Amino acid sequence: MLDIGWSELLVIGVVALIVVGPKDLPVMFRTLGRFTAKARAMGREFQRAMDDAARESGVKETADDLRKMTSKNALGLDALDKAASKFEKW
Repeated sequence: MLDIGWSELLVIGVVALIVVGPKDLPVMFRTLGRFTAKARAMGREFQRAMDDAARESGVKETADDLRKMTSKNALGLDALDKAASKFEKW
């Protein structure tokens, strides 16, 4: 997600330990965990609302129809793919 590795997390933890102190560190991490959980829940709710709005407006069906119309099979490109694969084997 954020592309942070274990070594970066270790450095962040050590810096937090030095800055915050060992006494308040668990409280800080607990607060950070709660904030992260709330942010994820808000993101899921937003995604669900957008999906529901798209479903109600018919955008999903239109996108599916467009995908079907522009597929390789609908355009006749599947035969071209077969010919290209035969040529590659040659």
